[in-house]
Amino acid sequence: MRPRHLAPLLLCTLLAGCATKRDLRDLQTEVTSLRTSQEAMLREIQRQNAMLLDSVGAQTRRLRGDLGNQLVQIERQLVQIQELTGQGQRRLTEIREQMRGREEALSAGGLSESAPSAASPEELYNTSLAAFRRGSYSTARTGFEEFLRAYPQHALAAEAQFHVGESYAETRDLPRALEAYGRVLERYPQSPRAPTALFRGGTIELGRGNRDAARTMFNQLVTAYPRSPEAPQAREQLQRMGRR
Repeated sequence: MRPRHLAPLLLCTLLAGCATKRDLRDLQTEVTSLRTSQEAMLREIQRQNAMLLDSVGAQTRRLRGDLGNQLVQIERQLVQIQELTGQGQRRLTEIREQMRGREEALSAGGLSESAPSAASPEELYNTSLAAFRRGSYSTARTGFEEFLRAYPQHALAAEAQFHVGESYAETRDLPRALEAYGRVLERYPQSPRAPTALFRGGTIELGRGNRDAARTMFNQLVTAYPRSPEAPQAREQLQRMGRR
C-alpha cells in the first residue's frame, strides 16, 4: 500500500480512538453523577425514616403515659366507689339493726329511755337513694325493700317501690323490673310515680317486642293519667305503633 493511502486510514483510526475514550469518560461521568445522586437520595430517605421513627416513638411514649395516667385515675375512682359502697352498706346495716332493735323493744313492752333512737324512715330512704345514684343498685334495692317492709304506707313508699323497679332496669333484669313497676300501680295508683311506672313498663315491653303488652300499658296511661307528664309520650308511641 502506498504511503498516501495509509494516511487517511491512520487518521480515521486515531479519530475513532479519541471518540471512544471521550465516550468512556462521558459514561464514567454520568455513572459518577448517578451514584452521587442515588447516595444523596438514600441519605435523605434514611433521614426521613429516622425522623418518622422518632415521631412514632414520641407518640407511643406519650400515649403510654396518657394511658398510664388514665388507668391510675380509673383505679382511684374504683377505690372511691368501693369505699362509698362499703359505707352505704354499713349504714344500711346500722339502720336495719336500729329498726330491728326498736321492733324488739316495742314487742317487749315499749322503748326504754336509754334505748338508742332508731333511724328515721327518711334517713333510710335517702341512704338508699344515695346508693342508687352512685350506681350501687343492689345495695340501693336492699335499702328500698327494707323501707317498704317497715313503712309500706309512708309518703315515700311509692318512690321506694319505683326505685326498686329502676334498680332492676339498670341491671337489665327486665322481668323483675316489670314486676316492681306493676307493684307501684297496684299499691300506689294515686302516686305521681304510677304513670311513670306505666310508661317505663310499656317501653320495656316494646323493646322486648311485646307490642300488644306495650300498647295496653300506653293506652292505660293515657286513659287513667291523661294529664301526667308521660301521657304525651305515650300518645306518641301509640301513634307510631298504630293505635287500634
